[in-house]
Amino acid sequence: MPPKRVTAAERGRAEEIYRILEECYPDVRCTLEYRSPFHLLVMTILAAQCTDARVNLVCRTLFDRFSTPRDFMNAPAGELEREIHSCGFFNQKAKSIRQTSRMLEEEYGGMMPDTMEALLRMPGVGRKIANVILGECHGKPAVIVDTHCQRLAFRMGFTKREDPAGVERDLMRLWREEHWTLFSHRLVYHGRAVCTARAPKCAECRINLLCPKRGVGKTAPGKTKTP
Repeated sequence: MPPKRVTAAERGRAEEIYRILEECYPDVRCTLEYRSPFHLLVMTILAAQCTDARVNLVCRTLFDRFSTPRDFMNAPAGELEREIHSCGFFNQKAKSIRQTSRMLEEEYGGMMPDTMEALLRMPGVGRKIANVILGECHGKPAVIVDTHCQRLAFRMGFTKREDPAGVERDLMRLWREEHWTLFSHRLVYHGRAVCTARAPKCAECRINLLCPKRGVGKTAPGKTKTP
């Protein structure tokens, strides 16, 4: 079945929400403090079910000890696991990092691939991580669907899908390519500051009157703001 056509009204509402969020969060960026494309890849693997703040803290010392793909693929057994223990799921994450490092070193000469297909071949890398690398490191249009993006996209009525790939496709149809990566970051910022998972601050939200609030139950009290 072909995708539903986006109406002028839907696109107009999406563009207005983009404009408002751009005003609210003018200087957005990836919140992982990376030094290189490879470091960002490692950090995004560590960030699965872990906060960016924790990953940033762990990697300040991790990258002093292991820096290149060769360093990670040759990390002594147990040492990498100890370094990343506080990020959770450390055994699986260490395995993915070692295998991905080996693939980068042996197949790409330590350089980061710049296609979705190549990135998805790497252990521990799904569409979210691949899109982070494409958008941040290669400047390619990419919609990054994390938990915040997926939650807000549903609440705002941009998608009814539950699978990240489907959410990604729905969001891609609403904005111009040059907006994709920055809009993804703005949804993350807004999801952390205002549109929280529990008791979102709808009364304080600048897009309150444009949002259908799908699935929202209890909200935090406050005075309603207009766009």
